[in-house]
Amino acid sequence: MAVLLLGVAGTAGWYAYQNSVRVLPPPDGPWPEGGTFTVSLCKNDDVYERCRKRAVTPEQRRSIEERLRAMPEVAEMEFESQETAWAKLVDQFADDWRMASIFEVDDLPESFKGRLHRRADFESFGTIMGGTPGVSNIAAFGYHFWEGKVDVSIVLCPPEDPEGAESDETEEKPGETKEEPDPCAGRGAATAEEKKAVEAGLMALEGIEHVYFENAAHARRVLEHLVVSRDSFLIGFAAARPLPESYFVKLADPGAARAVVDAVKGMPGVGEVEPLDVD
Repeated sequence: MAVLLLGVAGTAGWYAYQNSVRVLPPPDGPWPEGGTFTVSLCKNDDVYERCRKRAVTPEQRRSIEERLRAMPEVAEMEFESQETAWAKLVDQFADDWRMASIFEVDDLPESFKGRLHRRADFESFGTIMGGTPGVSNIAAFGYHFWEGKVDVSIVLCPPEDPEGAESDETEEKPGETKEEPDPCAGRGAATAEEKKAVEAGLMALEGIEHVYFENAAHARRVLEHLVVSRDSFLIGFAAARPLPESYFVKLADPGAARAVVDAVKGMPGVGEVEPLDVD
């Protein structure tokens, strides 16, 4: 009788756990403050008119560094050489030789990279640095809304691109590992039935604290917060294309993220699934 009661209690506890986990809309906040910047320096034959096809001089480079260090808006900064930028690019695209082969060391600019204390400072920062001799362009990015809030992202297949973008088929380099096929290729957005199946799969897992569903409107708001420059090509690129919906999962143990990825990856309607690095 005691064993039966324990079994009933355990079953009741499991159902209570499942009923306590609901798919929620994104939290109201907080929206992260601050962000990162890159101040790129002019190089020979630069495409930016302000450079007049001339590389930054040593005097201009020193002046730019001194100005950045004196600005109270700047939390920290460091210089990045062309060689360092190239090494980072090669590392970033270690699995994609085609992307890495597009650029050479001389194609990449020297730059100063750093952080600003407040997102509100980006506009004045860009105005000041954009008019500084030797600066080619400035990029500024806020921090991602979901950073620190969740442990796994599940990006669903998006609606078909109205422009009908052609697939990028390029010749495979001998000895290179073939990339996995795109699970969303040749289909449209995840259906309601597919979303229900993903949600059911998540609810069957232990250790899930919260599941958030992000619609396309919230995804666009996240992108616009991330990309500070209103004239950024990323904003223009995304404006003409539908953004995917996503699920974001918060775990009791972030170390269990891989189990969630393995459980959901490959399900119909699911595009990318990955654990998020949360400090």
